[in-house]
Amino acid sequence: MPEHAIDLPMPVRDLRRRIGDLSLRLRTSGLQAKPGEPRFVDFDKIRLPNGEVVGRKKVIVMSGGCSVPTCTMCPFTNLNNYGIEGGRSAKSLLEQVRLTLARTEDEPSYEVLSLYNDGSFFAPKEIPRDVQVEIAHLVAAAGVKRLVVESLPQFVTEPVLRPFVQALGEVRLEIGIGLQSADVLVRETLVNTRITQKSFERALAVMAGLGVDPKIYLMVKPPFLTDGEAVTDVVESVDYLTGLGVSGMTLCPTRVSPNTVAWELWQAGQYTPPNLWTVVEAIRRVHRQLAVRVACVNLRGSDFESVFPDACSACADGVVDALMRFGETGEAGDLPADCSCRPLLEVTGLDHAAIAARAAQQLNVLEQAGV
Repeated sequence: MPEHAIDLPMPVRDLRRRIGDLSLRLRTSGLQAKPGEPRFVDFDKIRLPNGEVVGRKKVIVMSGGCSVPTCTMCPFTNLNNYGIEGGRSAKSLLEQVRLTLARTEDEPSYEVLSLYNDGSFFAPKEIPRDVQVEIAHLVAAAGVKRLVVESLPQFVTEPVLRPFVQALGEVRLEIGIGLQSADVLVRETLVNTRITQKSFERALAVMAGLGVDPKIYLMVKPPFLTDGEAVTDVVESVDYLTGLGVSGMTLCPTRVSPNTVAWELWQAGQYTPPNLWTVVEAIRRVHRQLAVRVACVNLRGSDFESVFPDACSACADGVVDALMRFGETGEAGDLPADCSCRPLLEVTGLDHAAIAARAAQQLNVLEQAGV
């Protein structure tokens, strides 16, 4: 993964700024603070990096959201108290965690707790340091065997992580990092995330030194890419990560949600989510290296505002079900076979000049439309 973030050509630097500014302008979470209770709770099965399938409780606490919400496709900042005074209450966060850990008789058993805050768990502006450690103590006392949180890598440092890991005791920690792509143009400009190769690899080293497992998210077809480029992007990203010894990866097929750059592009006819068969093709091409997990395709029945990866009406639900099964088993035999609707897919390389020019032209379309 060559790193070019230090010496970017002026057109790309300008493109990155334009995309980031637009992404921030589109953010909205309303005028009134939302209730101080988890905004999402679910139970499912999850496959661990070692292949074991265990029960999981997934919780997204109501928070003040991401402190750097520049990503072009991420809808989560719009669902919390981003920008609302008092939205980052430490007391509320602790109470929500206590509520989460108070097991009830009718809830399924689980070993893994995925505790998300719509941002970076280790960012002090989002969760104060003392609250982070207090949460670790609460989790350690609750009988959970594995805790999963998410963070941008720049917040994952040894002085921050060590006391947290110590407070967890025997609980294994897994940190999700939304790298999204190993390609610097795709990651830092098209996705517009604030992750550099240097910060990412440094965070991996810190985690390895403290026995923390990485869980890396990769997007399938971020905004401004074609389906053919998206497959190449996934393959090259998996190559990069396996070269670093990372085995825990999750593919996130892009969904289009309101108040994002992806939504505006879709509204203007400049972008579509990946075809479901593109997702299948990407998985098949990397499966020889590892059985990636798949996420974000199981919200079709609960998120009625977003536009999801799709196929024809005859096969779409079956493909989603198959991807969900594969996410649990990692067995290639669980992937869907084929459908007559499957479009021809020309897998192409990542031509940076052509992609940047296309992205600039698509931004021009939005600007001319008054976005």
